[in-house]
This record gives sequence, C-alpha cells and structure tokens, in this order.
Amino acid sequence: KVTRGFLGVMIQEVTPDLAKEFNLKGSNHGALVSDVTPKSPAEKAGVRAGDVIVEVNGKKISDTRHLKLEVGRAHPGQTLSVKLLRDGSAKTMDIAVKELPNSDEAASNHSSAAEDTGTLNGVAVADLDSQARRQFDLPAGVNGAVITQVQPDSAAAEAGLKAGDVIQEINRKPVKSAEEAIRLTEKAGEKRTLLRIWRQGGSHFVVVDESKAG
Repeated sequence: KVTRGFLGVMIQEVTPDLAKEFNLKGSNHGALVSDVTPKSPAEKAGVRAGDVIVEVNGKKISDTRHLKLEVGRAHPGQTLSVKLLRDGSAKTMDIAVKELPNSDEAASNHSSAAEDTGTLNGVAVADLDSQARRQFDLPAGVNGAVITQVQPDSAAAEAGLKAGDVIQEINRKPVKSAEEAIRLTEKAGEKRTLLRIWRQGGSHFVVVDESKAG
C-alpha cells in the first residue's frame, strides 16, 4: 500500500463516532491506528492500537491517505518525528522508517482478543477453537471471540458487523473468550460499544450505537 517507507501500522479514518470514543475533543483529523505489525518500526517506537497519528515531521495529517503519502515519501533509514494522540494526550516519538517488506511479512498478524453480547444485542459469539478457525478460515495468530451470527435489524448489523468477524477488544479491553466478552457487556452503562475487530487480514475499530436501534 505504501510505495517505499514502512512504519508497520494498519490505519483507518477517524469518524465522528470514533473521535468521541478516543477523546479527540471533536476533531476528526488524523489517522487511527487499528493494528501494529510485530517487530515493525512503529512497534519498536511504542505505537499502540488506538493511537491517532496527527502530524509527521511537523506536517498535519488530515486523513489516512495523507499519512500514506508522507510515509511513502520517506526513504528507508530516515527517522520521522510522529505526533500522536493517546487517550486525548499528545505524544511525539521518533520512528525509523524501514523498507516496505514483502506482502507475507506485512500481513503477519498478532492480536489480543475480545467480544460481547450484553450491549451488543443480536450478536452471537463463540470461542475461537480449531473448528471455528476452520469454519471461518482464521489464521492461528488471531485471537478473540468469533461472531457466529448477527441479526439483520440490529445496531451491530448497521455498524457492519458480520459472521466471521473476530472481536479482539471491547471498549479498549482485550478479551480471551466469548464468556469473558459477554461478562464485559453485561453491565451496560451506556448504549455505545467500541469494538476492535479482525476481518480479512487486518484489524479496525467499529462503534456500535444501540441508542439508534429500533
């Protein structure tokens, strides 16, 4: 995806819903990190999933396309000063750019896990056992709870969730099993749930808003 430079982050656009969840005080600019490649420059520098990259070498990053452009301009070995927001606080870190690896390396995945149903009405989940991995063709390195069914008229369906998605985190908390995930959503303090899901080789964040359902 990036022509020359490689940081080792998977990114997505900051929507208004995600801006609220990540305490961005109404600002929708930047690129949200949804996953970090193991042993990559970004991981070594301390970048985490949930960080929002807002500047590179003093240049504002308005969206994911802008970030890819800036990183692609960098030469392997060059150090970029990257400003990001984490839980609403700004941090700056230096990241030494590597050459873009081959597609197999770039796609290698790691993750922690998570899932739920209490606030996620209409979603059925299961542990990621060998049978589920075979059924949904999920790599061994992906952990979490797999969605087995989503009711068509639910808020989860409206948010784009579907069977085969693996929920890795719920409200920023990693979960190792379906049971743990359900427990996390039993005490539904509010109607909005932030999920980090894995689908087709990559992770991204999704907000499910039950208050809009019905």
